[in-house]
Amino acid sequence: MAKQVQAVEEIQSLIVQAQAEYEAIVEEVRGYCQKVRELRQQADELRCSGSTDPQAATEINQLLEQADYYNHLADQKDGHPRLEILLRIDSLEREASGLRETVQHNESVLIRQQKELKEAEREAVLLVQRAKEQIQETAQLLKSQRANLAELEGNRIE
Repeated sequence: MAKQVQAVEEIQSLIVQAQAEYEAIVEEVRGYCQKVRELRQQADELRCSGSTDPQAATEINQLLEQADYYNHLADQKDGHPRLEILLRIDSLEREASGLRETVQHNESVLIRQQKELKEAEREAVLLVQRAKEQIQETAQLLKSQRANLAELEGNRIE
């Protein structure tokens, strides 16, 4: 049972670790999304400035390309690793739940077995007492029968 309790604790530790990894990914994605918003806002501000300078157009394109790059990074982080961690957390939670149920079942079995053991010990004590009483009764009966036998044999000799 101690192994099962330890297994539950290990799984709970893994769940906490997976949740921390998930939160780190979420924070990273939020950072990328924030960067995308900032870059697009800068590009919009340059457009709204009304500048017809070719360098402004180049800068707008660079800002939008950077925004697309960070958006791509966010999509990558938001995709598989996040889903894998969510699936891992779900799997670990199911495993922990199963182990908790097993531990709970085993604890109730242990309690029942301890009660049965105490009852069996009480019955064993009673059986031993009855056996001792029967031995004493048999010993007294045997003593009485020997006395009777001795008396009968004594009567025959006379």
